Amino acid sequence: MRPTHAKTRVDSNNGRSTPAFGRVYWSSTKSIWITLVTLGALFGGYATFRWDAVLLCLITSIITLCAGYSVGIHRRLIHNSFQCPQWLENSLVYLGVLIGTEGPYSAIEKHDLHEWAQRQPSCHRYFSHAQNPFIDWIQTLHCDIQLTYPPIFRYEPRIAQNTFYQWLEQTRILQQLPWAVAIYHLGGWSWVFWGIYVRIALCVNLQWAIQYLAHQWGDRPRGLRGSAITRYNLPKLGLLTLGEGWQNKHQAIPTSARFSLENKQYDPGWWLIQTFQSVGLAWNIKQTRSRSQHKVKPLPMGTTPQTAQMQPSRQKVGIK
Repeated sequence: MRPTHAKTRVDSNNGRSTPAFGRVYWSSTKSIWITLVTLGALFGGYATFRWDAVLLCLITSIITLCAGYSVGIHRRLIHNSFQCPQWLENSLVYLGVLIGTEGPYSAIEKHDLHEWAQRQPSCHRYFSHAQNPFIDWIQTLHCDIQLTYPPIFRYEPRIAQNTFYQWLEQTRILQQLPWAVAIYHLGGWSWVFWGIYVRIALCVNLQWAIQYLAHQWGDRPRGLRGSAITRYNLPKLGLLTLGEGWQNKHQAIPTSARFSLENKQYDPGWWLIQTFQSVGLAWNIKQTRSRSQHKVKPLPMGTTPQTAQMQPSRQKVGIK
């Protein structure tokens, strides 16, 4: 089975681009930021521990991960799986940026590059999460990849010309400052360390863990033939992952606003979209067909087709 997609932003440049060859390098800005946040979370969080600060951390983590990333950035901005007022989209994307590592454009490019790479006959190990957890954690959170033959990125005008998203991209780290000042006045340094440092570290590491686990084991009812990587569902972690754990189903049907397939499967992001719909704030929602309409023979474990030889192209267009 091949995944169904809306018009893609990633252009393979007439087959001359390939994700199979590239160089993983240390990203100094990303690595230093993650390191400072992690140290602040470990030492500051320990030194200022209070239960009300822990509660603040949990509540804000759920809001930014579920409403911000899963619904705002992933399901709306990246996959356009439902429509909503522009003010609501902007608000949700803003909450997603508060996770602390990516702006709107960098989040789109990271996601779309991984999706494109895994749909090709073969891809670099950076995209497969096939190495041991520590190496994969280092590469994901502290490194980037420069492909030898990269694809071309083309944004749709409504995203490329959005001045609010351009501002968020340029100031994504600085967006933590107003909230740090506000919660300092409400709860002191304990709230700052737990509401900013611990929250960012928790969200970033949870996102990495979901991706890593979904490439190792779980439920894989759909085999994506011709693709280098077929991800797994994480059925026992559906609630903890806020719906992002249904990776196999989402990989097969990426434009669906509902990542789960059955009512008994936990998908808080989908529940939030349904809530928006009930009050008239979401419409044109793309949904999954029933399981009986998607009977596909699973891809055998370890199946990885070999890629054909491609010609080089170094062109890449994007917003930085």
